[in-house]
Amino acid sequence: MTPREQVLANVRRSLGVTGEERPRLKVVEDRLSGHPSGVIPARAASKPRAEQLRVFVEQAEGSAATVSIVRSAEEAPAAIADFLRGRNLALRLKRGDDPRLSALPWREAAIETSTGRSFGDDETGVSAAFGGVAETGTLVLVSGPDNPTTLNFLPETHVVLVDAADLSATYEDVWVRIRAVYGAGAMPRTVNWITGPSRSADIEQVLLMGAHGPRRLHIVLIDRNQELAAAPHLAASAPAGSTPAPAEIRSTLGGEKDKPAEPAPAKPGDDQAPSEHEQEKLDEEIEESFPASDPPASTQP
Repeated sequence: MTPREQVLANVRRSLGVTGEERPRLKVVEDRLSGHPSGVIPARAASKPRAEQLRVFVEQAEGSAATVSIVRSAEEAPAAIADFLRGRNLALRLKRGDDPRLSALPWREAAIETSTGRSFGDDETGVSAAFGGVAETGTLVLVSGPDNPTTLNFLPETHVVLVDAADLSATYEDVWVRIRAVYGAGAMPRTVNWITGPSRSADIEQVLLMGAHGPRRLHIVLIDRNQELAAAPHLAASAPAGSTPAPAEIRSTLGGEKDKPAEPAPAKPGDDQAPSEHEQEKLDEEIEESFPASDPPASTQP
């Protein structure tokens, strides 16, 4: 019996079951085949289509992403070039073999492109999204040669094209689409849900952009039917989940904050070298704090 079988046997024994009871198996089969939905937030699900697009843009920008809205896919390279120039970035990017990207007029926008996965040396990567989620401003990308997953994480800047027709109100709606496209039991190897650029505030609650992935996320929303024109003006209120106090943002490249701390005033005598007796005492304290390590092993070079 393997360790896994041992653990499961202990669980079944504590529950007083064998794992072969037909009613219990039926519950599992129904759960896997029925795909029941959880609680659906009303933020986007109950709204008209134009309002869902407005919520997507509002939530994406509230997550520190930037958004360009174009009327056709052919306008995307020019919008991307404007974004790159505005941040003093090179007009050069890495993309996958997605036909939606291959057909775009990159040369007309003076953008140099190369294809394939990223090895961490690409400044900008571009992907075509499978879809998006209005309720959180989230992009949904599936893995494969068309859109390598490495482009989602390794470049400093990630640009994503998403068609307004592929935006859904909720996460559950996107899973329904994925199952319909790939079929049951034939899901893509990876489904990435991306909300804003990478960030972390683990250390001293200081927000670091680009902690585990791109520090910039730019979304090019292709609104062919100009549905956003019918949506109300984007609200100026803070998005759900934001904190009242403004976040303190730093780059992972380091550097000082906007207002560097004032240096501590020097005390009298701080600039004087310690005496010989003081230096010997300091050396003894250091030796006591850092005991000698074990001698190196014979196999150590």
